[in-house]
Amino acid sequence: MKNLKTNKVYLAATLLVVLALASMGVVSMVEQGRREAAQARADSIARRVALADSAARARFVADSLRRVRTLAVDSIRGTLTDSTGTPMPGVVVSDSYECTLTDSMGRYALRRKPKARFVYYTVPADCRVPTHSDADRTACCYRPIVEGDSVYDFTLTRLPGGKETAYRMIVIGDPQVTNAFSPYYTGPDDNPVKKSDVARFTDETMADIRQTLAELPPGTPVYGLSMGDDVQYYGGYNASLERQIRTALGSADMTVFSVIGNHDQDGKRVYKQKWEENWGPTDYSFDRGEEHYVCFNDCNFYHGSLYYQPGELSDAQMEWLRQDLELADKRKKVVLCYHIPLTLGNRPAEGAQPLGIATEQGHYSSSRLGELLQLVDGFEGGAELFCGHTHFALNHEIDYEGRHLMEHCHAAACGNIWQSNINICGTPNGYYVYSFEGTALANAYYKGTRWERTRQMSLFRAGTNFNEESYAADWNLARGAGVLVANVFNADSRWRVVAMENGVEHPMTRISSLGQDAFATGYHHRYSQSVSYWFVSKKNGYLIMNHLYYYVPRRASSVVFVKAVDPYGNTYTASSTDTVTQPFFNYAHFYGRQP
Repeated sequence: MKNLKTNKVYLAATLLVVLALASMGVVSMVEQGRREAAQARADSIARRVALADSAARARFVADSLRRVRTLAVDSIRGTLTDSTGTPMPGVVVSDSYECTLTDSMGRYALRRKPKARFVYYTVPADCRVPTHSDADRTACCYRPIVEGDSVYDFTLTRLPGGKETAYRMIVIGDPQVTNAFSPYYTGPDDNPVKKSDVARFTDETMADIRQTLAELPPGTPVYGLSMGDDVQYYGGYNASLERQIRTALGSADMTVFSVIGNHDQDGKRVYKQKWEENWGPTDYSFDRGEEHYVCFNDCNFYHGSLYYQPGELSDAQMEWLRQDLELADKRKKVVLCYHIPLTLGNRPAEGAQPLGIATEQGHYSSSRLGELLQLVDGFEGGAELFCGHTHFALNHEIDYEGRHLMEHCHAAACGNIWQSNINICGTPNGYYVYSFEGTALANAYYKGTRWERTRQMSLFRAGTNFNEESYAADWNLARGAGVLVANVFNADSRWRVVAMENGVEHPMTRISSLGQDAFATGYHHRYSQSVSYWFVSKKNGYLIMNHLYYYVPRRASSVVFVKAVDPYGNTYTASSTDTVTQPFFNYAHFYGRQP
C-alpha cells in the first residue's frame, strides 16, 4: 500500500512537470484538452495523497501544484487565426527574446520574461500588415504584455491575391524632428523662416512621398521604412513628439515600419519607452514578397556616447536573431534593418576590427558583423544591409572575411537636422525608392524632396568658392581649368559615370576618401550656425565621401555633359551649364517652388 501511495506521488509529480513544460512552451504541441485532463488528474491524485499519505508528501504535491499554477499565470500563450477563424500554423511568434512557431491549430506558448514588453508575430508574406488605424498606417502586429494577462490572440487577414510578387519599399533616413524651430535656418534672400520640424517633414517629405505614390502604376503594393531617429529631444523632452512623427509617417497610402535610433532613446529609459509606446518592440521581423525583414536596435550606449561607434548587439539580441533566422524560409532574401552602420565607426567596441582600407583610416566594423553574416549566409536570396544615422549618403563597400559587402547608409530626410535642405555630403533631403521582384532588388533610386526623379546628381566647378571652401582645395584639383565635379547621390562601384565633351566620352575619376563636400561645408558654415565646424569639415573622420567624381575638360570653356548609368540600366544626365553657384538658395535654401 505504501509503494502504491509513493507511485501516486511520483505520478503526480511527473504530471506536474509535463504541465510546467507545456506552460513554458516546451511542449506547445500538446493539445489543450490533454493539458486540462492532466491538470484534473494531478489535482485528484494530490487530494488522495493528502488524505492517505504523510503530511510531508502532501506538502510536496501542494507546493508542486502551486508552482505549476504560477507558471501557467507567467506564461504567454494564444492562438493565431485568419479572419474566417481558420488556424494559422507555422507563424513565428516572439517576445523579442525567444521565437516559436504556431502549431497545427495556430497555438503558441512562450515563457514570460521580466524584461519582455511585447508579444508580436512575424507577418506572413501572404497576409496584410495590420496598422494602428486607417488614418495612421504605421504597422501594428504586436500587443503589449500586461501583468496578469497570459493569453494574447491575433487575427490575421490574408491578402486577396496571395503573396505579392513585386512591391516598392520607400526608405526614409532620420526624420529626426525636434522641438526647435531651426533658429539658424534661413529662407530665400536670407530671410529667417520659423517653421516646426514636424511641419517641414509633413509639408515637404510626406507631401513629396504622396506625389511619388500617385505616379506609381495603380495597385502597386508600397511599404515604408524609417531608419530611426524619428525624433530628437532638442529643446527638452516632449511627450507628444513621437506620436506626432508617427502620425505624419502613417499619413500616406503605404504601411510604414520603423527601427529605433540613438536619438529616439539617448540612453534615457523614458525616451525609449515613449518610442515603444508608439511603435512597439525594437526587435522584430516581418515578411513581404520574397524578403524577410529583420529590424533591431543596435544602439548600445557605452563610453557615454555612440555617435561615431559601429552598431552593436547584446548577447540576448544575438540569440533572438539566431532563432528568428533559423525559423525563416531559407529561399528568401534577408534585409537587416537597423540605425547605426555595422561596417564603419570611429569608436570601436571590444572585438571590433579595423577596416584596413587606406582611404578610411580609423574606421572599424561592428564586433558582431562576422556573427551576423554567418547567420544570413544560408539564405538563397542573399542579404541587404539597411541603416541610417550618418546624415550622409553612402553605399559602403568593404571586403570582409572573404565576402564583398555593401551596406546602404541612407541619407537623412532632415538633412542637417532641418537646418538646411542638404545632408553634410551635399545630398539633398529626401528618401529612397526600392523595387523588389522576387528575391531581386530590381531597381533603386534616390528621390530628393522637391526634386524630379531624374535629377540624381549635382554639378560644380572645382574652383568655385563656397564661403572659403572649394573642391579644388579639398582634392588638390586645378583651378581655372574648368574642372567639373559631379556629386552622384546614390552611386557605388557598379555605376558608370562618364563625361561627354564634343561628342567624345571620357571616364570621370571617382573620389573615395575621408573628407568633406565643399559646397555642403561652405553652406552649413554660413547658415547653420548651431552646427560645429568640426561636424561638416575634414576634421570629421566619420564622414566618408565616395560619390564624388571629377573631370578635367580638354578646353575649360567646353560644354560638358555628365552621364551616369546605375546597375539597373537607368541613365541620368546633367550639363555643365547647370552647375551650382552662389547664391545658395538655388540649391540648399528653403523655397516654396520646384527647383
